[in-house]
Amino acid sequence: MSAHYRPSSLLEIARVRTGLEDYGDDWFRAPFEALVGFVNREAGLREQENGPVERIIASLMDRLKLVQLLKQQPQILDEPIAIAGAIVGMPRTGSTMVHRLLASSPQLNSPYWWETTFPLPLDGEDPGDASPRIELAHQTVEYLLKSWPDFESIDPIDAMAVAEEVILLDKTFLSSSWDSMMHVPSYGFWQAEQDHEPAYRELKIWLQVLQSQQPHRRGKKWILKTPHHLLGGMGGLVKVFPEARLIMTHRDPAEVLPSYCSMCASMTINASSTYRKEDQGAYWTARFLDGLKRFDALRSELGEGAVFDVHYRNTVSNPVDTGRAAMAAMGLEFTAADAAAMEACVASNAREKRPKHKYSMEEFGLSIDRIQADFAPYLKGLPAA
Repeated sequence: MSAHYRPSSLLEIARVRTGLEDYGDDWFRAPFEALVGFVNREAGLREQENGPVERIIASLMDRLKLVQLLKQQPQILDEPIAIAGAIVGMPRTGSTMVHRLLASSPQLNSPYWWETTFPLPLDGEDPGDASPRIELAHQTVEYLLKSWPDFESIDPIDAMAVAEEVILLDKTFLSSSWDSMMHVPSYGFWQAEQDHEPAYRELKIWLQVLQSQQPHRRGKKWILKTPHHLLGGMGGLVKVFPEARLIMTHRDPAEVLPSYCSMCASMTINASSTYRKEDQGAYWTARFLDGLKRFDALRSELGEGAVFDVHYRNTVSNPVDTGRAAMAAMGLEFTAADAAAMEACVASNAREKRPKHKYSMEEFGLSIDRIQADFAPYLKGLPAA
């Protein structure tokens, strides 16, 4: 029998663990309760104490701690946040490399993995000294790689590297992380239909929190990146950060879909009694097509020139030129310091330093002919490499 959870119990666990009571604005309760409902109906979690559920509890704990922090330091909400650009492509399209290139620029900010995972000071942490959280993040990465030994070949997880802000959006319970790490397919489509503006308003607060902890970030714009923008959050992104230039990364879906299915499988298969590998190709095909359809409609609304398109092959063959072009698209001058930083970034992110990612499209119920048929309109409109 699969594990079953009550929202009220999870809320209480978080209260007990933190010693805090105030969750602040109740808007989050609807997506939180919906997510728990989908977990109970679909996830087939084998154990009551399960990693994804612990992540839900940790998200609730961070909500409690955030409310308390803002009571103590309301000036955090005065931190000015400006977004230069947001990388919004499908996963596995070279978006991580583009993100790391742009984040290496001395002109730009981006959150690091350690601080998205542990955005709030630990008990007893000295102001301005985040070393306890950094050490905890290193331990967490080590644990994750032991739990999912093939993950290093799939995603370059690194406590000190820049990270997707989706980890912060997880705390709103409107995030494509949840259907990537659990078998909750109905949740994936449900969250894509929701109003994400409140979630992105909270994301802005989290960025203010991070900026307040590192004042040297003030005066620099942020660069964001997560496929979740495409897979649900796009409406919230453009409402809350209308100044952000959208950077769309592209790659043949035949190279994207099996790779992403493999990543999700590594996180899901051992914890679920309902997960079936052979169904995942169809699921993520539908999720990606839905996101692309929504994005095409938004692109038409925003007008010509609102989106900067980047092809994967250009990212691989000319990464620094790709970074230069993206900075120009965001209205930023490309300096010698930017060039040097990006060259160093390329050198430190060589793919051959990581194990080879092994998978096949057939194990996920995919075929090249079906992918080409499903994504024919997208493939027809792909920018030239």
